[in-house]
Amino acid sequence: MEENGKKYEKNFTKSMKKVTLKDIADEAGVSISCVTRCVNGSGYVSKEKREKVCQVMERMHYIPNQQAKVLRGGSSRLLGHVHAVADENIFFTKMAVTIERKSFEKGYKTITYALDTGDVKMLEGILLDLISYGVDGIIINAGIDKEITEEIGRKAKKLSVPLVMIERPADVYEIEKILVDNGEGSYTAVRRLQNAGHRRIAYLGVVQEEIVEQERYHGYLQAMKGIDEEYAIKNSYFAEAYTVENGYKGCLEILDKRTGEEQPTAIFAASDILAAGVYRALMERKIQIPEDISVVGYDDTIAKFLSPPLSTMQLPVEEIAEAAVNALINKLEEKEQHSGNRTVKIGPVFIERNSIKNIKSPENLK
Repeated sequence: MEENGKKYEKNFTKSMKKVTLKDIADEAGVSISCVTRCVNGSGYVSKEKREKVCQVMERMHYIPNQQAKVLRGGSSRLLGHVHAVADENIFFTKMAVTIERKSFEKGYKTITYALDTGDVKMLEGILLDLISYGVDGIIINAGIDKEITEEIGRKAKKLSVPLVMIERPADVYEIEKILVDNGEGSYTAVRRLQNAGHRRIAYLGVVQEEIVEQERYHGYLQAMKGIDEEYAIKNSYFAEAYTVENGYKGCLEILDKRTGEEQPTAIFAASDILAAGVYRALMERKIQIPEDISVVGYDDTIAKFLSPPLSTMQLPVEEIAEAAVNALINKLEEKEQHSGNRTVKIGPVFIERNSIKNIKSPENLK
């Protein structure tokens, strides 16, 4: 066993040893310029020589020097990804992993940075780092941070590589955007509650400083039109941020302000994190889900881990990541066809679980 371990270590060390173009040329019996043409895929090389060089490179574990290639004006095949730090929300982590996988499938690798909320100086440092690494383009998800979003807009005009923004928009022509249709998502969630007979549906979201939060609330109001718009406006609650604690406090406020016939039969929370706080508050008050109050979340980050599992709107991480990677690569490989500010909106999908009670009756079927 020890002998096998030493053998593996020896082979690994050998494979990591730097191999030069001259080493390959000497081993294959060809000129250095011939090896260079094979590595770069440019210029004529006979089939016989190319096969011989490739066999030697494989046997000697040759790893091309990407930085040197970039200095010669080539592509690094590297993409940068910057996302917001969110301790309680795993959406950004899921997105980072998916972008990495989608990039790899397209022949690119990613360098990912997590950005602290509101840290404009950190953003500047990250962008400078990515440029110094020679990335071909950058995907950014700034999260719920207006100052950072505006700074990205200013920086986009100065950067030498293309940017694609996901989930959170920036009003800048140079940035392509892959966004979620949040208005449609909220509308669908509330309509699902209404189809189950619910009319007194409270809203729990985050203050509407950003377009995403405005859209989520607007979708709720649109769904409540013609049902009980006045109740909707009176029973809309807004927290400062997406946290479990804010969801907990918001739910307690809803319960304390509305009793008896005024108390909602359902709560629509504009994120699963807020919904987790709603669960905690209802459990504390010994109110059962969905027997006493139904709950629907938004984003499908932790919904399946709650008890009962939460019905929610699923943000299409796979589709967003793939669209972002494709948009960036298209900009790189077909620049003349993708020079505008194309915006793609992807609709979320409703995921049915166990947090909605059907309460249909003659009086609420009006």
